[in-house]
Amino acid sequence: MKRLILVYELTMFTLAVISVSLIWSEAQQFQFIDRLVWFIFLVDVTIRIISTDDKKNWLKNNYFDIVAIIPFDAIFQLARIARLFRVIRLVFIGKHFLKPFFGIIRTNGLNKVIAMTFISLLISAIPIRIFEPSIETYMDAIWWTIVTTTTVGYGDISPETVIGRMIAIYLMFVGIGLVGMITGSIATYFITEDEKDTTKEYLKKEVDQLGDLSNGEIDRLVKIIETYKHDHHPSHTEEQ
Repeated sequence: MKRLILVYELTMFTLAVISVSLIWSEAQQFQFIDRLVWFIFLVDVTIRIISTDDKKNWLKNNYFDIVAIIPFDAIFQLARIARLFRVIRLVFIGKHFLKPFFGIIRTNGLNKVIAMTFISLLISAIPIRIFEPSIETYMDAIWWTIVTTTTVGYGDISPETVIGRMIAIYLMFVGIGLVGMITGSIATYFITEDEKDTTKEYLKKEVDQLGDLSNGEIDRLVKIIETYKHDHHPSHTEEQ
């Protein structure tokens, strides 16, 4: 169940990002994506309101979500105002589903790998621009490094020199490594989240029967709590 929730949250965040990238488009298929994101988020908010016991407190802590589901862009027909409200809504949606995204980015140092990949693209584009006769601008070189790294390979630009082909091979390995790193980080994040829940349930169970535990069991419980605190709240541990 936990994994399904995380997959749902990541999917919603991805849809929100896509909607932002298509914010200026008037094409019907792009408008459909925007409406789909809004509708799913509307259902999500409705279910959360219905399922909570303290609705007043929920509304107090989640008023941004309420604002996000109001279709201001449909109410205001003026294009610029409609787009402004659409951006605001997507910011609120993105904020709601952002936690698992950043959780995965921080897993296994994925953020550093992405940064290094980005730097590799920028640097690799320089010799490609210099040595490849078919590439006339630095932006064309950037485009080529991106499609090569993502292994898309449109074929509109192909390396003709030995240096260009060597860089292409390097970027292909970088792309394959990045995909593997992303996949591994997602799997690790899900496993870690499951382990957190298991540890929490164990600690709650042990605390509930604290009076029946022996001194040795209490010492073991204290060590588990200290380890959990160090692993999941390292900043608090350092402050102390």
